[in-house]
Amino acid sequence: MTRTETAPLTTETSPEPPALPLRWADGPVDALLADAARAHPERVAIRSGAAEISYAELDAAATGWARTLHGMFDEPPGTVAVAQALDPAFPAVYYGILRAGGTAAVVNPWLPAPVLAHVLRLSKARLAVVPPEVRDRLLPLLDTLPDLRRVLVLGEEPADGGGDGDRHPAATAEEDRAVILFTSGSTGVPKAVRLSHRNIKVNAAQMAAAHRVDSSSTVLLHLPIYHPMHMNTAVSVAATQVLCTSQRPADAIELANRTGATHYYTFPVRLLELAADPGLPDLHLDTVTLMASGGTAVPPRVVRALADTFGLPLLQGYGMCETSSLASSDDPDAPRAGSVGLALNGSRIRIVDPESGKVLSAHDIGEIQIHGPHVMQGYLGHSGPSPVDEDGWLSTGDMGHLDEDGYLFMFDRVKDAFRCGGELVSPTAVERRLDAHPAVRDCAVVAGPDPALGTSAVAFVVFHDGADAGIDTVLAAVNAELTEGQRIRRAEVVAAIPRLATGKVARDELRGRLVGA
Repeated sequence: MTRTETAPLTTETSPEPPALPLRWADGPVDALLADAARAHPERVAIRSGAAEISYAELDAAATGWARTLHGMFDEPPGTVAVAQALDPAFPAVYYGILRAGGTAAVVNPWLPAPVLAHVLRLSKARLAVVPPEVRDRLLPLLDTLPDLRRVLVLGEEPADGGGDGDRHPAATAEEDRAVILFTSGSTGVPKAVRLSHRNIKVNAAQMAAAHRVDSSSTVLLHLPIYHPMHMNTAVSVAATQVLCTSQRPADAIELANRTGATHYYTFPVRLLELAADPGLPDLHLDTVTLMASGGTAVPPRVVRALADTFGLPLLQGYGMCETSSLASSDDPDAPRAGSVGLALNGSRIRIVDPESGKVLSAHDIGEIQIHGPHVMQGYLGHSGPSPVDEDGWLSTGDMGHLDEDGYLFMFDRVKDAFRCGGELVSPTAVERRLDAHPAVRDCAVVAGPDPALGTSAVAFVVFHDGADAGIDTVLAAVNAELTEGQRIRRAEVVAAIPRLATGKVARDELRGRLVGA
């Protein structure tokens, strides 16, 4: 059975188009897998290297994990942590936890040991299923984790605990907690985001609709970790997932062609590498109809280079743990350069003044707020104010603007924006102008002290080899296209821009350079 809701595809500042139905399966999240296995038992669910796992096999493996958990705890297992390694074993553990009536706490295996201990402590996980190298890092910390009873190795077959893998200890309601995701911690320690079964299933249906993923799709994942968003979306429509564990973008392109991939998901930093690859003109995609990326904005020059090479639009999306994860996506049929797209079916996006909360008009830059059935239940173990107001609007802490058609353009964190002469300035908006100059290979902008204005834009610029324009010439050309508040009043030529693992500019590091200067 499926559940249907009719909801507008609107943003706060655009005309309301016709409403479309949004459907998702009844039952708990693991019903997505059970339904796919019933309808398409022999279809390949996951392809990793030479291994292929059918939907029937994946469903049986999830039931095996559910039995193990029932036998181990002889009760609902509570919270079980599972590392989201890009490993075909991850889905079986994830869905097995949910099938046992537990909560899956999804943890990044690349976290430093102290941060990993923090998220396990925060979630109160009773069991952790992790790769061997993560287990080795965890074992010395067990004395600091009073709730953690045991650590198992991801990829090792669980012993059948003798429980009933098909039973749920209690009827699972749509609003029961299913999953805990953890924020990146870029603005402090990671927070634990509580997501319901409804949150997860709705977002899977939203993403499948937005990206045209169906049972005929083959989805290639060229990602450092296995994100539940992609997994749940593929499983919800019985699509095939192909895992690419090589870090080289050229290898992912070859694998996409060899496996007949229709969808290609990757990370912004890998798109930067791909665009800079001297062999790019010789690469091609034979069967892929959609390339997509999220996490941080991809520079327009990179989008253009890849679109020209592959003859495909590069779709960008926007989301966060608090929105289960995707919140907006560019439209495959009408992509808009530089945009992260439209609000997903059933959701709304608006822009507000970060100080007054006033809803702003099209093209005005302010804080992004999101409303919809995919917005989180809240944070676990967090005593501060909730970012979700009484009307259900989530304040994201990100800056952006909507155009007249409701397409979202995302810029910065609110903390990175600054006022110059009374004008609210987005560093990313300034960077996009600077990046468009033909002499500039890379750049970053931060707020710096200004004796006359208090604060103004400071740019760090990387030139192309052999560029014949000096920094003064570049600034004169770029500043002519900027508002008075946006104007770059100080610049430094550097060899490289420091970036985080996601590809985002390490603005704190650059601000630190100004303080130390």
